[in-house]
Amino acid sequence: MIKVNFIPQEARKDRGNIWQDGFGPLTREAILGILVAGAGVLVLLHLALAGLALVKAAQHTMLQVRWASMGAQKKVLDDVTNETKTLQTKMNALRAITSAQGVVWARLMNEVSDSVPKGVWLREIHFDRGQFTIRGSAVSKVKNEMIIVNNFVAMLKEQPGLKGAFTGIDVDSIERREGTALSIADFALKAKRKAP
Repeated sequence: MIKVNFIPQEARKDRGNIWQDGFGPLTREAILGILVAGAGVLVLLHLALAGLALVKAAQHTMLQVRWASMGAQKKVLDDVTNETKTLQTKMNALRAITSAQGVVWARLMNEVSDSVPKGVWLREIHFDRGQFTIRGSAVSKVKNEMIIVNNFVAMLKEQPGLKGAFTGIDVDSIERREGTALSIADFALKAKRKAP
């Protein structure tokens, strides 16, 4: 290929080579020094980041070892936390029952106890989901245990604590036991709690 340049030799401008002539006020050695310094900074930065990564990896390993050694303590803490949650749930349930809007249970138990006639014994007093249940048995030599249970229910209906807290108390079931020397009847009484 032939290059033709019609500009006279003395009017031509040299296209200078940056690598040979430098770049403005910067010489070739200065440019080379800047490049070497930049590469050195990058290498040092890379080494610093690699060192930091090694330190963090060592810290992570140490923390994993400590975490593994605390496994037994963590299990104890979890057990205590779960037990605390269970107790808190029970306390909340009791708080609802024993609050000012709830039933005064000591008074209610006294009224039930005072109403138990001769020949009746109680096996269970249960309150769950607004339902109050009394289970017991009545005994009689003259086979009038049904009348004794009805008298017990009538006495309970007259108690002010039961009247105030529950909507009537009624016989849910009564069943005479067979094959015993005495006449025994097992009964269950139920009452619904009034809405607060």
